[in-house]
Amino acid sequence: MASYGEGDLERAKLYKLFSALFMQEPTDEMALQIKNMFKMTFDDTTYEIRMDFARLFSITAGHLPPHESLYNYPLADKPRLWGKATEEVQNFYESVGLMIYEEMDLIPDHLSAELFFMNYLIEQGLIDYQMSFFEKHLLSWVPEYCVEIKKHAQTTFYKEVAELLKEFILSDSEEFGI
Repeated sequence: MASYGEGDLERAKLYKLFSALFMQEPTDEMALQIKNMFKMTFDDTTYEIRMDFARLFSITAGHLPPHESLYNYPLADKPRLWGKATEEVQNFYESVGLMIYEEMDLIPDHLSAELFFMNYLIEQGLIDYQMSFFEKHLLSWVPEYCVEIKKHAQTTFYKEVAELLKEFILSDSEEFGI
């Protein structure tokens, strides 16, 4: 097992934080914490942020449900929940002995689940799995997904969160040399 350094600790925390931001509507406390942590400029109310969350990410009515299989799928296939990417992600989780659905009530390829999984891989020091999962899954759809969020978000909060996540993913890509 690889050593777990301070830089890894920070990366793991960021993956976990981004996971939380896409899992559920942020509380007042969480929005303020994020604003201070990243020196964000938004002045949206928590109510506006929550409404934007539902409008963007709701599985039933959202414009941009955060599921990889809706954005990353084989050419012969079509975007759909529980698509090929879902199966591949689930297999990744199981390959390291993690049953993500026992931890979270989410479809395996939900953005929050994938970000949480990266947090887990970092905490476990599973560098080869990190690189492989990152390249095959997160890098293949999250940066473009963030661009779409920025286009469709009605709050500055989600526009800034999308930009921060995109920058974080691209920065990790550079660190991995991908």
